[in-house]
Amino acid sequence: MKKRSKIIIAAVSSIVLISGLAACGHHRSPEERADYMMEKISDKLDLTAPQLSQLEQLKNELMNARQSMRTERDTLHNEVNELLSQPTLDQERTLKLVRDQTESINQKAPQIITAFAGFYDSLTPEQQAVILDKVQKHKEHRHHWR
Repeated sequence: MKKRSKIIIAAVSSIVLISGLAACGHHRSPEERADYMMEKISDKLDLTAPQLSQLEQLKNELMNARQSMRTERDTLHNEVNELLSQPTLDQERTLKLVRDQTESINQKAPQIITAFAGFYDSLTPEQQAVILDKVQKHKEHRHHWR
């Protein structure tokens, strides 16, 4: 067999193998990821039933905001594509899109912050210290890669 044929067969085999592994990979829905994170947070912080209830409310607020932003994102992508298909950029319309997105975030933020505050305030000082430690470690890790 020629060297070229061996290379082509190896490349095709590699692509098939990688595709097969990717197809067999475990893909979680956003709801499954949220449930997983709730479980992980609950285990790390050893949450009580009232604290779990507060965490559930926070999860629900985040999932609701995610869903509405996803719907808005599809519309936004269509509008951006339309703007970019024009020979010149309509700056006023682009600025309006940015303002609309900012306003949408500003409308969702109070409910999310209220839910987070309800959860955080229900934690003991020791549990709050664990969260602070995790946030600081995350910040250090991110800073390390920059």
